[in-house]
Amino acid sequence: MSLLSPQGPAKRPLRQVLADSHVATVAIALLLLGTLDGAVRGLWDPVYDVGVYLFTAVAIWDIPYFSPTPTAVDRSMLIITSYFLYSAIASLSAAWLLSRWVYGTGPFRSLIVCVGELRGRKSA
Repeated sequence: MSLLSPQGPAKRPLRQVLADSHVATVAIALLLLGTLDGAVRGLWDPVYDVGVYLFTAVAIWDIPYFSPTPTAVDRSMLIITSYFLYSAIASLSAAWLLSRWVYGTGPFRSLIVCVGELRGRKSA
């Protein structure tokens, strides 16, 4: 479909242009990858610390010592974890809003539909 008509430029809504060019699909996929990245980076240190604590508890057959007051390292880990989890939530929200605005469905459903269209199959 040409953007120029005999009367001048075609007036198509931005949603339709984004949907037809698959720009929104790529943006949604990248935002979901950003969500996954932020969640993994945010949860890696706390999960690792819990794993080390449990491994130590099994290795010594007792409750390991830990400091009752948070150290500077604990505080910085909390700040970094909060930042990455906030980033993951913001990316997921942006992907959801973009998907609802352009396609009218959630981000995963819109990606499934677009992949089905690119493969030439009909999707549900």
